[in-house]
Amino acid sequence: MLDNHPRVRDGQAYREFVLVEEGVSGAPLTIVLTQHDVRELQLAKAAIRTGIQVLLATNGRKEQEVDHVIIAGAFGTYIDVASAVAIGMMPGLPLERFRQVGNAAGMGARMALISSTQRKKAQALASRVNYVELGSAPQFSETFLNACSLAT
Repeated sequence: MLDNHPRVRDGQAYREFVLVEEGVSGAPLTIVLTQHDVRELQLAKAAIRTGIQVLLATNGRKEQEVDHVIIAGAFGTYIDVASAVAIGMMPGLPLERFRQVGNAAGMGARMALISSTQRKKAQALASRVNYVELGSAPQFSETFLNACSLAT
């Protein structure tokens, strides 16, 4: 955050960028983006991106070979996929290849409980899944550090 920018100021704990001043557009409080917020975004982005890269490398695949990306949970419900692609969190694929599904684990558990057919499908899928230890993957540290950048 540049010292001489009119919206940058020293906050209580971190430098901050003022997005909206208190009272402007009816804002009850000043809305800021802190250096800490940016760092948290960098770490989250790097963790997700590194996981994707390690899984691709482990399976000998390239990004463009991915037909579908399913994003689940609260993360999948609320993330703006175009923004995630823009900062490099998600692969640079056409947006139509991404699907946000919300609470997929909960829905899958319900389906398995009420349907023996779905339960068999889940068991067949589970037998094909491989565990990958991200931290011990070759180039993990380098991949993580490179993924911390918000530029693509």
